[in-house]
Amino acid sequence: MVFLLVELTDKMKYYFQYNPSGWLMMKYFLVKLPGYLFFAIPLGILMGGMLSLLLMARHSEIIAMQANGIDALSVARPVLLIGSVASLIMFVANETVIPWSNSYSEHIQNVEIAGKADTTVVKRDQIWMRSPDSITQIRKFDSSKQTLEHVSIIRWDANYNFTERIFADKAKWWEDQWVFYGINRTSRTPDGRFHVESLPSAVVPMKKSPADFGRVEKVAKDMNLTQLGDYIDKLTEEGQAPTRYLVDWHDKIAFPLVCLIMAALSVPFAVRVNPRGGGMAVGLALSLIVAFSFWIVHSMFIALGHGAYIPPIAAAWAANLIFGLTATILLLQAGT
Repeated sequence: MVFLLVELTDKMKYYFQYNPSGWLMMKYFLVKLPGYLFFAIPLGILMGGMLSLLLMARHSEIIAMQANGIDALSVARPVLLIGSVASLIMFVANETVIPWSNSYSEHIQNVEIAGKADTTVVKRDQIWMRSPDSITQIRKFDSSKQTLEHVSIIRWDANYNFTERIFADKAKWWEDQWVFYGINRTSRTPDGRFHVESLPSAVVPMKKSPADFGRVEKVAKDMNLTQLGDYIDKLTEEGQAPTRYLVDWHDKIAFPLVCLIMAALSVPFAVRVNPRGGGMAVGLALSLIVAFSFWIVHSMFIALGHGAYIPPIAAAWAANLIFGLTATILLLQAGT
Protein backbone atom coordinates (compact mmCIF):
# COMPACT_ATOMS: atom_id res chain seq x y z
CA MET A 1 0.00 0.00 0.00
CA VAL A 2 2.87 2.39 0.75
CA PHE A 3 4.41 1.75 -2.68
CA LEU A 4 1.02 2.21 -4.35
CA LEU A 5 0.39 5.50 -2.53
CA VAL A 6 3.81 6.86 -3.48
CA GLU A 7 3.34 5.79 -7.10
CA LEU A 8 -0.18 7.21 -7.19
CA THR A 9 1.07 10.56 -5.90
CA ASP A 10 3.91 10.59 -8.44
CA LYS A 11 1.58 9.78 -11.35
CA MET A 12 -1.07 12.30 -10.36
CA LYS A 13 0.21 14.62 -13.11
CA TYR A 14 -0.85 12.09 -15.74
CA TYR A 15 -4.48 12.47 -14.63
CA PHE A 16 -4.43 16.19 -15.35
CA GLN A 17 -2.07 16.22 -18.35
CA TYR A 18 -3.34 13.28 -20.41
CA ASN A 19 -6.73 12.51 -18.81
CA PRO A 20 -6.43 8.70 -19.16
CA SER A 21 -9.32 6.38 -18.40
CA GLY A 22 -9.63 4.83 -14.97
CA TRP A 23 -9.15 1.36 -16.46
CA LEU A 24 -5.86 2.41 -18.10
CA MET A 25 -4.47 3.76 -14.83
CA MET A 26 -5.65 0.63 -13.00
CA LYS A 27 -3.93 -1.48 -15.65
CA TYR A 28 -0.70 0.46 -15.06
CA PHE A 29 -0.78 -0.14 -11.30
CA LEU A 30 -1.66 -3.82 -11.72
CA VAL A 31 1.32 -4.30 -14.03
CA LYS A 32 3.56 -2.50 -11.51
CA LEU A 33 2.36 -4.71 -8.65
CA PRO A 34 5.04 -7.46 -9.03
CA GLY A 35 7.73 -4.80 -8.71
CA TYR A 36 6.17 -3.48 -5.49
CA LEU A 37 5.99 -7.00 -4.03
CA PHE A 38 9.62 -7.64 -4.96
CA PHE A 39 10.74 -4.92 -2.53
CA ALA A 40 7.94 -5.39 0.02
CA ILE A 41 8.40 -9.14 0.60
CA PRO A 42 11.73 -8.84 2.50
CA LEU A 43 10.17 -6.34 4.91
CA GLY A 44 7.14 -8.61 5.23
CA ILE A 45 9.38 -11.60 6.06
CA LEU A 46 11.20 -9.59 8.75
CA MET A 47 8.06 -8.16 10.33
CA GLY A 48 6.12 -11.43 10.03
CA GLY A 49 8.88 -13.47 11.67
CA MET A 50 9.52 -10.98 14.43
CA LEU A 51 5.89 -10.25 15.31
CA SER A 52 4.91 -13.94 15.18
CA LEU A 53 7.67 -14.88 17.61
CA LEU A 54 6.80 -11.93 19.84
CA LEU A 55 3.20 -13.14 20.01
CA MET A 56 4.51 -16.57 21.05
CA ALA A 57 6.71 -14.94 23.66
CA ARG A 58 3.76 -12.92 25.01
CA HIS A 59 1.90 -16.19 25.70
CA SER A 60 5.05 -17.73 27.28
CA GLU A 61 5.38 -20.23 24.44
CA ILE A 62 9.05 -19.30 23.84
CA ILE A 63 9.79 -19.84 27.55
CA ALA A 64 8.03 -23.21 27.46
CA MET A 65 10.04 -24.24 24.41
CA GLN A 66 13.32 -23.20 26.02
CA ALA A 67 12.38 -25.02 29.25
CA ASN A 68 11.96 -28.21 27.20
CA GLY A 69 15.41 -27.86 25.64
CA ILE A 70 14.43 -26.19 22.37
CA ASP A 71 17.03 -23.51 21.70
CA ALA A 72 16.80 -20.39 19.52
CA LEU A 73 18.40 -22.15 16.55
CA SER A 74 15.61 -24.74 16.55
CA VAL A 75 13.02 -21.98 16.81
CA ALA A 76 14.68 -20.28 13.85
CA ARG A 77 14.46 -23.28 11.51
CA PRO A 78 10.88 -22.78 10.25
CA VAL A 79 11.46 -19.03 9.93
CA LEU A 80 14.66 -19.62 7.93
CA LEU A 81 12.81 -22.14 5.76
CA ILE A 82 10.20 -19.51 4.88
CA GLY A 83 13.01 -17.03 4.15
CA SER A 84 14.77 -19.53 1.88
CA VAL A 85 11.58 -20.25 -0.06
CA ALA A 86 10.87 -16.52 -0.39
CA SER A 87 14.43 -15.92 -1.68
CA LEU A 88 13.96 -18.63 -4.31
CA ILE A 89 10.63 -17.17 -5.38
CA MET A 90 12.17 -13.69 -5.64
CA PHE A 91 15.05 -14.99 -7.76
CA VAL A 92 12.66 -16.75 -10.17
CA ALA A 93 10.40 -13.69 -10.32
CA ASN A 94 13.40 -11.46 -11.03
CA GLU A 95 14.20 -13.66 -14.02
CA THR A 96 10.68 -13.82 -15.43
CA VAL A 97 7.92 -11.55 -14.14
CA ILE A 98 9.85 -8.48 -12.94
CA PRO A 99 11.60 -7.61 -16.28
CA TRP A 100 8.25 -7.92 -18.07
CA SER A 101 6.54 -5.80 -15.41
CA ASN A 102 9.15 -3.04 -15.67
CA SER A 103 9.20 -2.85 -19.47
CA TYR A 104 5.44 -3.17 -19.98
CA SER A 105 4.63 -0.56 -17.34
CA GLU A 106 6.97 1.86 -19.13
CA HIS A 107 5.14 1.09 -22.38
CA ILE A 108 1.76 1.80 -20.76
CA GLN A 109 3.02 5.05 -19.24
CA ASN A 110 4.79 6.43 -22.32
CA VAL A 111 2.74 5.04 -25.20
CA GLU A 112 -0.78 4.17 -24.05
CA ILE A 113 -1.19 7.03 -21.55
CA ALA A 114 1.17 9.78 -22.76
CA GLY A 115 0.81 8.89 -26.46
CA LYS A 116 4.54 9.15 -27.16
CA ALA A 117 4.61 6.39 -29.75
CA ASP A 118 7.06 7.22 -32.53
CA THR A 119 9.31 5.49 -35.03
CA THR A 120 12.08 4.89 -32.51
CA VAL A 121 12.90 1.18 -32.35
CA VAL A 122 15.26 -0.60 -29.98
CA LYS A 123 16.73 -3.85 -31.27
CA ARG A 124 19.07 -5.50 -28.76
CA ASP A 125 21.83 -2.90 -28.26
CA GLN A 126 20.88 -0.54 -31.11
CA ILE A 127 18.48 2.40 -31.44
CA TRP A 128 16.87 3.15 -34.81
CA MET A 129 14.95 6.35 -35.56
CA ARG A 130 13.14 7.21 -38.76
CA SER A 131 11.80 10.59 -39.85
CA PRO A 132 10.37 11.74 -43.21
CA ASP A 133 13.81 12.84 -44.44
CA SER A 134 16.34 10.73 -42.52
CA ILE A 135 17.15 7.52 -40.71
CA THR A 136 19.44 7.39 -37.66
CA GLN A 137 21.21 4.48 -36.02
CA ILE A 138 22.74 4.75 -32.54
CA ARG A 139 24.78 1.98 -30.98
CA LYS A 140 24.39 3.07 -27.34
CA PHE A 141 22.89 5.84 -25.20
CA ASP A 142 24.36 6.70 -21.78
CA SER A 143 21.85 8.71 -19.73
CA SER A 144 24.28 9.51 -16.89
CA LYS A 145 26.79 11.14 -19.26
CA GLN A 146 24.18 12.25 -21.84
CA THR A 147 26.24 10.78 -24.67
CA LEU A 148 25.57 8.72 -27.79
CA GLU A 149 28.02 6.14 -29.13
CA HIS A 150 28.60 5.34 -32.84
CA VAL A 151 25.95 7.53 -34.48
CA SER A 152 25.10 7.11 -38.16
CA ILE A 153 22.67 9.46 -39.97
CA ILE A 154 21.51 9.16 -43.59
CA ARG A 155 19.45 11.99 -45.11
CA TRP A 156 17.57 12.38 -48.40
CA ASP A 157 15.55 15.08 -50.16
CA ALA A 158 11.83 15.26 -51.00
CA ASN A 159 12.41 13.00 -54.04
CA TYR A 160 14.24 10.42 -51.89
CA ASN A 161 17.60 11.28 -53.43
CA PHE A 162 20.62 10.83 -51.16
CA THR A 163 21.90 14.11 -49.74
CA GLU A 164 24.37 13.22 -46.96
CA ARG A 165 25.65 10.56 -44.60
CA ILE A 166 27.17 11.45 -41.23
CA PHE A 167 29.04 9.01 -39.03
CA ALA A 168 30.38 10.04 -35.61
CA ASP A 169 32.24 8.11 -32.95
CA LYS A 170 30.46 10.00 -30.20
CA ALA A 171 27.88 12.72 -29.56
CA LYS A 172 27.38 14.73 -26.37
CA TRP A 173 24.47 16.92 -25.29
CA TRP A 174 25.84 20.40 -24.66
CA GLU A 175 23.84 23.61 -24.19
CA ASP A 176 20.63 22.17 -25.66
CA GLN A 177 22.26 20.74 -28.77
CA TRP A 178 24.19 17.67 -29.89
CA VAL A 179 27.92 18.06 -30.47
CA PHE A 180 29.36 15.25 -32.59
CA TYR A 181 32.99 14.10 -32.31
CA GLY A 182 35.13 12.11 -34.74
CA ILE A 183 32.94 12.92 -37.74
CA ASN A 184 33.13 11.42 -41.21
CA ARG A 185 30.71 13.17 -43.55
CA THR A 186 29.76 12.27 -47.12
CA SER A 187 27.55 14.83 -48.91
CA ARG A 188 26.20 15.18 -52.43
CA THR A 189 26.80 18.44 -54.25
CA PRO A 190 24.19 20.04 -56.54
CA ASP A 191 26.08 18.77 -59.62
CA GLY A 192 25.80 15.17 -58.42
CA ARG A 193 29.32 14.72 -57.09
CA PHE A 194 30.16 13.33 -53.67
CA HIS A 195 32.25 15.25 -51.18
CA VAL A 196 33.94 13.46 -48.25
CA GLU A 197 35.34 15.31 -45.25
CA SER A 198 36.51 14.52 -41.72
CA LEU A 199 35.87 16.87 -38.82
CA PRO A 200 37.08 16.65 -35.20
CA SER A 201 33.76 18.04 -33.94
CA ALA A 202 30.64 19.82 -35.11
CA VAL A 203 27.10 20.66 -34.03
CA VAL A 204 24.65 18.37 -35.83
CA PRO A 205 20.91 19.11 -35.58
CA MET A 206 18.84 16.31 -34.08
CA LYS A 207 15.23 16.62 -32.94
CA LYS A 208 15.52 14.29 -29.95
CA SER A 209 16.96 15.33 -26.60
CA PRO A 210 18.43 13.07 -23.88
CA ALA A 211 15.00 12.98 -22.22
CA ASP A 212 13.60 11.39 -25.37
CA PHE A 213 16.38 8.81 -25.49
CA GLY A 214 15.98 8.06 -21.79
CA ARG A 215 12.88 5.95 -22.35
CA VAL A 216 14.61 3.74 -24.93
CA GLU A 217 17.82 3.21 -22.99
CA LYS A 218 18.55 -0.45 -22.28
CA VAL A 219 18.39 -0.78 -18.51
CA ALA A 220 19.25 -3.74 -16.32
CA LYS A 221 15.85 -3.95 -14.64
CA ASP A 222 14.25 -4.83 -17.99
CA MET A 223 16.59 -7.80 -18.58
CA ASN A 224 17.09 -11.17 -16.93
CA LEU A 225 20.50 -12.62 -16.07
CA THR A 226 21.05 -14.20 -19.48
CA GLN A 227 20.08 -11.10 -21.43
CA LEU A 228 22.15 -8.86 -19.16
CA GLY A 229 25.14 -11.20 -19.48
CA ASP A 230 24.91 -11.14 -23.29
CA TYR A 231 24.69 -7.35 -23.21
CA ILE A 232 27.79 -7.15 -20.97
CA ASP A 233 29.70 -9.45 -23.37
CA LYS A 234 28.67 -7.25 -26.29
CA LEU A 235 29.88 -4.07 -24.56
CA THR A 236 33.17 -5.79 -23.64
CA GLU A 237 33.74 -6.86 -27.25
CA GLU A 238 33.27 -3.26 -28.35
CA GLY A 239 35.92 -2.09 -25.87
CA GLN A 240 33.46 -0.34 -23.57
CA ALA A 241 33.52 -0.63 -19.77
CA PRO A 242 30.31 -2.38 -18.63
CA THR A 243 30.93 -1.60 -14.95
CA ARG A 244 27.41 -0.44 -14.19
CA TYR A 245 25.86 -3.50 -15.81
CA LEU A 246 28.27 -5.84 -14.02
CA VAL A 247 27.11 -4.41 -10.70
CA ASP A 248 23.48 -4.95 -11.70
CA TRP A 249 24.24 -8.51 -12.87
CA HIS A 250 25.68 -9.48 -9.48
CA ASP A 251 22.87 -7.62 -7.72
CA LYS A 252 20.27 -9.79 -9.48
CA ILE A 253 21.79 -12.79 -7.69
CA ALA A 254 22.57 -11.11 -4.37
CA PHE A 255 19.39 -9.15 -3.64
CA PRO A 256 16.88 -12.07 -3.51
CA LEU A 257 18.89 -13.53 -0.60
CA VAL A 258 17.74 -10.57 1.51
CA CYS A 259 14.63 -12.60 2.42
CA LEU A 260 16.77 -15.25 4.11
CA ILE A 261 18.82 -12.58 5.89
CA MET A 262 15.71 -10.75 7.12
CA ALA A 263 14.27 -14.06 8.37
CA ALA A 264 17.48 -14.76 10.28
CA LEU A 265 17.50 -11.29 11.81
CA SER A 266 13.90 -11.60 13.03
CA VAL A 267 14.64 -14.47 15.45
CA PRO A 268 17.29 -13.13 17.87
CA PHE A 269 15.57 -9.75 18.27
CA ALA A 270 12.21 -11.40 18.97
CA VAL A 271 13.67 -13.90 21.44
CA ARG A 272 15.51 -11.24 23.44
CA VAL A 273 12.83 -8.51 23.53
CA ASN A 274 10.59 -8.50 26.60
CA PRO A 275 7.09 -8.99 25.13
CA ARG A 276 5.39 -7.54 28.20
CA GLY A 277 7.46 -4.37 28.22
CA GLY A 278 6.20 -2.85 24.99
CA GLY A 279 7.68 -5.73 23.03
CA MET A 280 5.27 -5.57 20.09
CA ALA A 281 5.91 -1.88 19.51
CA VAL A 282 9.65 -2.39 19.94
CA GLY A 283 9.54 -5.32 17.51
CA LEU A 284 7.73 -3.27 14.88
CA ALA A 285 10.17 -0.40 15.30
CA LEU A 286 13.15 -2.76 15.09
CA SER A 287 11.75 -4.32 11.92
CA LEU A 288 11.49 -0.94 10.21
CA ILE A 289 14.93 0.18 11.41
CA VAL A 290 16.64 -3.04 10.27
CA ALA A 291 14.86 -3.05 6.89
CA PHE A 292 15.60 0.58 6.07
CA SER A 293 19.18 0.25 7.35
CA PHE A 294 19.73 -2.63 4.93
CA TRP A 295 18.21 -0.64 2.08
CA ILE A 296 20.41 2.40 2.79
CA VAL A 297 23.62 0.34 3.07
CA HIS A 298 22.76 -1.70 -0.04
CA SER A 299 21.94 1.41 -2.08
CA MET A 300 25.16 3.10 -0.92
CA PHE A 301 27.33 0.18 -2.05
CA ILE A 302 25.46 -0.15 -5.35
CA ALA A 303 26.08 3.56 -6.02
CA LEU A 304 29.79 3.11 -5.23
CA GLY A 305 29.88 0.18 -7.64
CA HIS A 306 28.16 2.14 -10.40
CA GLY A 307 30.76 4.84 -9.94
CA ALA A 308 33.56 2.24 -10.24
CA TYR A 309 34.87 3.07 -6.76
CA ILE A 310 34.66 -0.56 -5.63
CA PRO A 311 34.55 -3.86 -7.59
CA PRO A 312 31.09 -4.86 -8.92
CA ILE A 313 30.92 -8.11 -6.92
CA ALA A 314 31.78 -6.25 -3.70
CA ALA A 315 29.14 -3.60 -4.40
CA ALA A 316 26.39 -6.18 -4.89
CA TRP A 317 27.29 -8.48 -1.98
CA ALA A 318 28.60 -6.06 0.68
CA ALA A 319 25.23 -5.41 2.38
CA ASN A 320 24.40 -9.13 2.33
CA LEU A 321 27.76 -9.91 3.91
CA ILE A 322 27.42 -7.28 6.66
CA PHE A 323 23.84 -8.11 7.64
CA GLY A 324 24.29 -11.85 7.05
CA LEU A 325 27.25 -12.03 9.42
CA THR A 326 25.34 -9.91 11.95
CA ALA A 327 22.37 -12.29 11.77
CA THR A 328 24.64 -15.33 12.17
CA ILE A 329 26.41 -13.90 15.22
CA LEU A 330 23.13 -12.86 16.88
CA LEU A 331 21.58 -16.28 16.20
CA LEU A 332 24.54 -18.09 17.71
CA GLN A 333 24.50 -15.82 20.76
CA ALA A 334 20.75 -16.32 21.19
CA GLY A 335 21.23 -20.06 21.03
CA THR A 336 23.69 -20.17 23.92
